[in-house]
Amino acid sequence: MLVTPDLVNAVAKINPIFLEGTLKIASPEAKALGLKDGQIVQAVIENRGERTKLIINNKEFDLPKNAQQATDTKFQAKISIGPKSALLIPTGLIPNTSGTGLATNPTGFTPISPHLMNLLLHSGGLVNLQQLFNVNGGLANLINVSGLADLITRLLGARPSISQINSSTIRDMILSSGLFTEMRLAQKQNIHPLDQKNILYQISRIMGERGLDASNINRAILDIESSQLESQQSMNNRELSFSLLLPFKDFGSVNLSFFRKAPTRSDPKPSYTFNLHTKNELIGEVWLRTVVEKEISLKMTMWALRTEISDKAKNSTKQLGDLLENAGLKIDSFEIFNSARPGKTKDHQPSKLKPLSGSFGSVVDIEA
Repeated sequence: MLVTPDLVNAVAKINPIFLEGTLKIASPEAKALGLKDGQIVQAVIENRGERTKLIINNKEFDLPKNAQQATDTKFQAKISIGPKSALLIPTGLIPNTSGTGLATNPTGFTPISPHLMNLLLHSGGLVNLQQLFNVNGGLANLINVSGLADLITRLLGARPSISQINSSTIRDMILSSGLFTEMRLAQKQNIHPLDQKNILYQISRIMGERGLDASNINRAILDIESSQLESQQSMNNRELSFSLLLPFKDFGSVNLSFFRKAPTRSDPKPSYTFNLHTKNELIGEVWLRTVVEKEISLKMTMWALRTEISDKAKNSTKQLGDLLENAGLKIDSFEIFNSARPGKTKDHQPSKLKPLSGSFGSVVDIEA
């Protein structure tokens, strides 16, 4: 699936309640309204002061406050009736009308494809993709499937050793992560020869042709597309945000995320935050957050579950400081905790989505 401005615009239009899995009514009430499983209906989410109502067949239902939007939402949905509740699965958005009765959205009905709904309902994160690269993961188990050996060997063989890490290696891993697949195609450029998303698509296609279950591959692709969507939404707010997986052959996988808020007149060069997370047999589970201010000053925080790892990090801070100083950076602070990273720690709040304008550009500035 191509991650394009149209896709991001569709996401921006969709009421958050659709993504919560809570747009449902009790089965007895659904049956009393004459609703049937598989039926297509029209419904409205209407704001009434501090209350939000779902209106279907002139019957009103209370919704949580998180369903509120600036304007009312009229949509088409498919009914799925279960033992206890009936779920409304949106299939398209219908233009709102003003007091004159004219549609305020000249583009008309906005369909929501099953793939888009899968993407919107996707939990996010890179868990599925990470499982493919595990030692006993999905890719290693598929290498003997006819037609897959070369593709899987390319993906697994592309993983560098942790000892080979340098700026060039990281740059290449980011370029092959799949975040840039559509961007390069749109610009009529060759995609990276080891592009994860492209290769996983090929694996999924071949498995489908052979009648094999490719659900784990498709979920991994959704991980990448979810990250792409997040990046595009941030760009529309002049922010930078992306998440990707860095798989290593001898160190497991590292989750990398990056965020930089939008520049302002008072803060033309805002700080940016890198988050790393890994869990492997060598060092256990480790989190590292680095905030870069004024492009050279680092505020670092590390959490490690193993005592020996946190102790080693504390004993190595001077060596790390010297290495960073040679690169033109300095550590302002470095806190190290022998514990898990607190679950409530948040590095940024996502901005409200806005419709995209302009052409489809790069997801991140790779040079940065």
